[in-house]
Amino acid sequence: MDGLAEERRAEMRTLYKGRHEENDSILNITRLDSQLEALAVKITAWAAKNMERLLGTAAPSTLSAEGSISERTRSRVARAASTSLSGASTNSAVSDGAGLANDISGLGISPKPAARPDNNDAALVANIKVLRKWTSTKGDFSGSEREMYGPISAFVAYVARCVQMHLSGPARISEEAAKECRLILPGSDADYQPSDSDDRTRIDLGLISSLVGDPIALYPRVDYYRLRAVLEAKRSKSENEGASAQLYEYTRQIFSQQHNLRFAWGLTACATDVRVCHFGPDKAVASEPMDVATSEGRRAFIRLLVAWSLCDDSQLGRDPTMGYMRDKGCWWIDCSDDGYDGGDIGSSSSTHNDSLGANSSKMERYYFNTTICLADRLFGRHTRCFPATKDCPAEKIPNGESLKATVVIKDAWAYAKREASEDSRDEVKSMKKIHTTFKDSNRQDILYPNIEVGGRVKIKRRGKLVEDTTLTVYDGCDSALLDVVASDILFRAHRRIAMSTIGEPLRKVRNVKEFVTVLHDAMQCHYTIVKDCRILHRDISENNVLVVRQEDGAVRGLLIDFDCAINIDEEKTGARGEMTGTYPFMSLNNLSRSEVKRTSLDDWESMLYLLCLYATVGLEKGNERSREELAELPIARWRKDDIGSVKLAKQGHLSSADVFEEQIVNHFNDKDRFVEQLRALATLLYMTLFENEDAGPLCYGTSKHTSGSSAGSKQAMRAKLSSKVPPPMLAGSTSSNSNDPFEMRAQQWELISRQLLEAMTIAKSGVDTWEDIAT
Repeated sequence: MDGLAEERRAEMRTLYKGRHEENDSILNITRLDSQLEALAVKITAWAAKNMERLLGTAAPSTLSAEGSISERTRSRVARAASTSLSGASTNSAVSDGAGLANDISGLGISPKPAARPDNNDAALVANIKVLRKWTSTKGDFSGSEREMYGPISAFVAYVARCVQMHLSGPARISEEAAKECRLILPGSDADYQPSDSDDRTRIDLGLISSLVGDPIALYPRVDYYRLRAVLEAKRSKSENEGASAQLYEYTRQIFSQQHNLRFAWGLTACATDVRVCHFGPDKAVASEPMDVATSEGRRAFIRLLVAWSLCDDSQLGRDPTMGYMRDKGCWWIDCSDDGYDGGDIGSSSSTHNDSLGANSSKMERYYFNTTICLADRLFGRHTRCFPATKDCPAEKIPNGESLKATVVIKDAWAYAKREASEDSRDEVKSMKKIHTTFKDSNRQDILYPNIEVGGRVKIKRRGKLVEDTTLTVYDGCDSALLDVVASDILFRAHRRIAMSTIGEPLRKVRNVKEFVTVLHDAMQCHYTIVKDCRILHRDISENNVLVVRQEDGAVRGLLIDFDCAINIDEEKTGARGEMTGTYPFMSLNNLSRSEVKRTSLDDWESMLYLLCLYATVGLEKGNERSREELAELPIARWRKDDIGSVKLAKQGHLSSADVFEEQIVNHFNDKDRFVEQLRALATLLYMTLFENEDAGPLCYGTSKHTSGSSAGSKQAMRAKLSSKVPPPMLAGSTSSNSNDPFEMRAQQWELISRQLLEAMTIAKSGVDTWEDIAT
């Protein structure tokens, strides 16, 4: 395992300890309507009954859904059983999983799609022969972990065959209803690395889905973007924590690769204990173990697979308001405005209303085939951004070509109030206020995201259109679980916004000069929105500052993502004690859950961290430090997943300008041109925030007892950035006797914010005259 995988595995173990619950009611998420429920009961009973017979006898008298099997079929069964996986364990030494297709040669299913088998197929008996070694285990599994893969695959394939036999028979369910069902199948490979993995980890088994009418076939090397779930196997019943931690990492990658995933499922098999795990926005909830060594446990596992086969696709986590168009080579996605009644949701038509008032009613369909931002975390908002257009392509888009986008669509699960009308922190409301404030101003000095349409995503559930929130994710769970996962603290709403002004990720800057320009523009927008709209962003981070490259090649910066924003005037005390943002970029005030009111200074501090992190990595192509190099530097502690460690690291590194220079600034990447000017800018921002001469000595430092610094004055740092040194600022005043520097600075946030923006303006205006200083 490489260093990245080890680091992530440790992170997932930490998440397991803090985010894991066990509650059997999680299985109710896939509850069915009355017609499908009756069918599920029938299939489960039939499959379980025949499994018990087959496990206990060599030649059962009934096999197919219609009655007894013929002598010809018995002969086929005998031949299949003689080549079953239980007699092919010599392939278990194949480390890359390539031998699993051979191992399962007795399952009666083909490694490649073949002709559809008839109902009197030998597959059921062959499957049972294979899985007997697993289901007869007492305690820990006696063979190798790899020897579990075949029996587990056989169990899944057995249930798929049972589902297919029932759905293919006469008068089962309507043809239309059958189209919405699926077969859950194992992939043909085990212990392999999907090609779309972002590290070198290997999954044990992947489960996919296929149409009911398709042949039951094993598909090789299934990548994350196609998987319905990953199954992680362990030999011992005591290894559930380790298995779950690995499952967490694999599921993180599924979220990253599947754009239309609202929540995800996964499985662990520790010896004979099978658990299903549901991954929501903030919690992973697992079932109690289903022990397949018992008939009760086998029946429960069968019931789960049958429910996955018959339930609505949204109950498996898929988003019904977006989908992939194979004939066009792109995705479609619907965006509805808050207040829209959903009359034609899911159709290819759209209504348009130029009004952006509270009562506007419109829905737009967009198309995209590239992404800006992926949901690369297991828990959280799962923010995804897509450059999109309203124009549906007339024909399939050639590989490598992108649609010409006119908007960026942001899709995220943000914390919210249950009632949208009471949600004062709704990003859509903030964006509409920004739009209304600036739409007639003709200001050319700032870029701001311009909303076209936005609101809570609405999906159909049991014939009704409902808002997609935490409650729909956990629909059917008992009150004890809902009290945890859908509490007022953890309640989230699925929001989608289409906005114009299209940018690229911050990592697309090409050098220090572009980087400084982009940061200046983003923070000038921040300053203006605070001043004119009274909206505080509260989540400055690398994903929320975009690069807008103009036709002449010049760049500008764009601030996006107002999920965490608040109206300063409406929430005078509501921001106290609350944590928002991403650990590496969180202010110390934020990390400490301090009672000091959050101000724009917290966002400026986040911007300083962003500058330092990028400057340390390197901004010019080919100059970037490796992960291994970065891990040896003090700033690496800012990226720990332990909030206490991040807080202590930042407190130490920011304790004085001398320490900040020694531990952080001196480690900026010397290979970049103009790195000395970047060091000067970082030092000036630090001194303006933490050792501000104009705000007074009580505002100094990160603790109540911090001495002055000898790193140089703000005037000297300004001189490094520009030949023109501005006059000193007017000193602020304070009426408090507190010696808490965070509280003292918060009282003077407007003065200090003005100074910080001036520092960025000095840097931006000077970039064209900078000379490369040899280091």
